[in-house]
Amino acid sequence: MQETGKIEILIVEPDEINRKNLTLLLDREGYSVSSSVRGAIALEYLKTRYFHVMLTNIHAGDMEGLELMTAARPLQPDMAVIFVTDQATVESAVHAMMAGAFSYVARPFAIDSFLSLVRKATRKTEMSREIRRRGKHIRSSRGIQFIGKNPAIVKLKSDIAEIAQHDSNVLILGETGTGKELVASTIHALSKRADRRFLPINCSALTEELMLNELFGHEKEAFTGASKFRTGLFEAADGGTLLLDEIGEMPVSMQVKLLRVIQEKKIIRVGGTREIPVDVRILAATNRDLRKEVQEGRFRQDLFYRLNVVTLSIPPLRERRDDIPLLIQHFLAKYSSSGQGIKSISQEVLDILMNYDFPGNIRELENIIERAAAMCRDQEIMRHHLPPEFQYSAGSGSLADAPVTFKPLREYERDYILTVLKSVNGNKSKAAAILGIDRVSLWRKLKKYEAGAVQA
Repeated sequence: MQETGKIEILIVEPDEINRKNLTLLLDREGYSVSSSVRGAIALEYLKTRYFHVMLTNIHAGDMEGLELMTAARPLQPDMAVIFVTDQATVESAVHAMMAGAFSYVARPFAIDSFLSLVRKATRKTEMSREIRRRGKHIRSSRGIQFIGKNPAIVKLKSDIAEIAQHDSNVLILGETGTGKELVASTIHALSKRADRRFLPINCSALTEELMLNELFGHEKEAFTGASKFRTGLFEAADGGTLLLDEIGEMPVSMQVKLLRVIQEKKIIRVGGTREIPVDVRILAATNRDLRKEVQEGRFRQDLFYRLNVVTLSIPPLRERRDDIPLLIQHFLAKYSSSGQGIKSISQEVLDILMNYDFPGNIRELENIIERAAAMCRDQEIMRHHLPPEFQYSAGSGSLADAPVTFKPLREYERDYILTVLKSVNGNKSKAAAILGIDRVSLWRKLKKYEAGAVQA
């Protein structure tokens, strides 16, 4: 199927005047516009070319618009569909939205609002396609993902690719949750050691005795309960790479033993006397300022210089906000690829996340998206799918200051009613029960929103 690189709009409109007016309007905005008087012709177009948005009348010539949308979905599942009609009713709008339409517009409409709607639909399609592409990549790749186009990240990726070709020890600096282990595993995967093991150890999670046993192993009967010898991580990673995560937490007495291994490239198992040669590349990671730790006597200076042959610093997420949409797409693809369908996020949610400082960095963002994807039963993640602390925030910078976009109360009520209706497959009795009103009151409220564009 052909993808031109332009924003492609398909118009399906049997009325010649309406079709020409829409074509002229969108053509002036720079879109590449194709048009058809019948649904069957539109389906042929969809088999040969990608379209971002399909604008269709509720009556598409030889078929109903809903029938056309259903037939189009297998051909282009990410394409947004907007119904444009002269015969708007709340019931037909609700049916269209429940069937998966992006929006429903009644003539006459305000041109600026209509063009804004088309732009939003285009962005939604592009995001959905990117999520689908990333989902395929995630499923087919070896799991190495380093997402970002921020200049600092582009330079970091370039440095990783260069450093990976050498065998120097590397010190990786960054706040908690920035992806230090991912950087280390990427260095290993791009290196000549890629076919051997990459083994991480968290130095903050172990006592000195346990760390000795983990790193160096032990001989049989080295201590009570040691019924057989055990290979340590240095031996297991021979020929490969060992990541010493949170190296700044390592006890000073253990630092002496590590320094000896780095210098001599030999280890002695706990309870043993035989020196065992090891060929291991050392990568170390920390969120601490090791120079300050050296000055204050908590970290050995000689070990610091042995580890700090090359330094890589990972910027926190708040310093690379332009990468947040890409990371969101990546995590949406990751967590919506397990059966619940492709998701996008609303503009309001994107604004909130773009203005949040993420003290937990990428790990926190991933947790938020994973939770939202699990909570969302629709195709779009909304504000109410976010963790509770995001629900009543305003401003920017932190949770207490994140921005709020206010709308008229009527719009919140309309959106909520349509959401409830969609969740119960259009059953008005069930929707009225959930809303705490009777069925007649629900019908009256729906009649209030009969005119204009209805958007979920």
